[in-house]
Amino acid sequence: MEENYTLKIDPESRDIVLDGDGILETISGDETSAQAVRLTLEVYRGEFPFDPTHGTDYEKIMGKKAHDLDEDEIPEVIRDAVFQEPAVAEVDGIDYEISGRSLSASITGRFTSGAPISMEVKTQ
Repeated sequence: MEENYTLKIDPESRDIVLDGDGILETISGDETSAQAVRLTLEVYRGEFPFDPTHGTDYEKIMGKKAHDLDEDEIPEVIRDAVFQEPAVAEVDGIDYEISGRSLSASITGRFTSGAPISMEVKTQ
């Protein structure tokens, strides 16, 4: 089986993480997949120049009034972004809140390994 690993990205600063000796930290397995999901949810689709299909299609939902959106439109945009990560097997729940120009979302689900996904993201 192929190992799934990458550089660790700090969720707050979005900087590459160095250990106490200045060595780049890496993550593997489900931790890599969870980071990929989080990063996908934090970027607008089209913002990444090397793959314009990567990211979350926030243009569909942000800047619109709640009554102009279908009931399942926000969860569907989030779900589509989460499933860009091939290691995601299912999304069990999506809770969200819009406040002004920001969207907070909590996502739960399961990776193909059977491990649970549980994360919160906020975008502005």
